[in-house]
Amino acid sequence: MVIKRGRYGDFIACTGYPDCKHTESLNGGPNAKSTGVACPEKGCDGEVVEKSSKRGKIFYGCNRYPKCDFATWDRPVDRKCPACGNAYMVEKTTKRDGTMHICPNRECRNKVEPD
Repeated sequence: MVIKRGRYGDFIACTGYPDCKHTESLNGGPNAKSTGVACPEKGCDGEVVEKSSKRGKIFYGCNRYPKCDFATWDRPVDRKCPACGNAYMVEKTTKRDGTMHICPNRECRNKVEPD
């Protein structure tokens, strides 16, 4: 196995290319930035990292992919929701409200000002 750099980040690949085509991602390579938020999926001990889609848009997903398929477009914040107790909140910025922390739970949608 050899470490290589592709357009989606670092990966490891088999050295005998025509006969062996096995590749594995290295947690997103240089594009994956840590957010400091533990993955909220049950049974997952991963961390939510910043990644880049094929078209260059930023999204946030678990670094244990494909074992864990958690992903979100909004930046997660390591803060419990005071209303429903959800494990994390997301950061959203709007022209009207500015930057707010919002609960991703559809039934709650609690808004809290950042500290």
